[in-house]
Amino acid sequence: SRLVAREIRRHGEDPIFAPAPPLESLRTILSCAATDLPGEPVHVRDGDSAERTQIMILDISRTYFCAETDPEQRTYVDLPPEHPGKAAGQCGMLLRHMYDTRKAADGWHSEYAGTLAETLGFEVGDASACVFWHREKRLRCSVYGDDFTVTGPKRELDWMKQELEKLYELTEGARLGPGPNDDKEGRVLNRAVRWTAEGLEYEADPRHVQILATQLGLATGRSKTVATPGVKAKAGDPDGDELEPERQAIFRSATMKLAYLAMDRPELEFASKEVARRMQGPTEAAWQALKRAVRFAMGAPRVVLRYYRQPT
Repeated sequence: SRLVAREIRRHGEDPIFAPAPPLESLRTILSCAATDLPGEPVHVRDGDSAERTQIMILDISRTYFCAETDPEQRTYVDLPPEHPGKAAGQCGMLLRHMYDTRKAADGWHSEYAGTLAETLGFEVGDASACVFWHREKRLRCSVYGDDFTVTGPKRELDWMKQELEKLYELTEGARLGPGPNDDKEGRVLNRAVRWTAEGLEYEADPRHVQILATQLGLATGRSKTVATPGVKAKAGDPDGDELEPERQAIFRSATMKLAYLAMDRPELEFASKEVARRMQGPTEAAWQALKRAVRFAMGAPRVVLRYYRQPT
């Protein structure tokens, strides 16, 4: 179980957001691991070298409890029934962030960003506050919540892991590389990342296609696949009646799942965008457009992006 606290935003308070990197930052890490960049030493591909390029995937445990609260912005919580102060009408003041409190994610971002930048010597990315670069040690890092994806020489990755272990409880999910004992596949944000002789592979979770097919009633084995995810609408094409409330809810849910899948499937991006334009008042025509995109994905349930090794 996980200890959580529920904090309710009061009327007039602004919501608090914590930065999260776009998926492009993760794919950039993979591209950098496969590319010899101008002005930098070439990647070492010798599987026996301590300087060989690897990709390290780390998961930090109980991240929010690692971050101290701001004494100028205090958060108070109701005590659990078994606490002796509960009967006396006392409450608790958080010294560490708890899950489900509004400032927790922002507090964790400040915690790990401070560790990477001030303690370990990383520079914060210009395009995203969740990407980091260590110029001297040639490490590049993307952080998504509690998931760290880092590429660089093995010796420097070992150093980074040892430094983080002094502060946090962590698990190394995979260490991809060319060595005989290096991992050849790992998972980041439920995406598969593979190390191959030619470079790297990146693949979205194919289960999303099956989930969409089931949600739209297409997983019966009788649904035909199609060659394209959409067709160009013609002037005068009937839009049909507006969907009843139950199918509207299914339409909106499936459309958001399709948009999530399209982040890793470039061929679905345009069809997903066109379907999403009908979210407010979905019609029969929009329903059929959504089903067509899913039937296309059923015919090609897996798309693998390859990052081939390339010189400067």
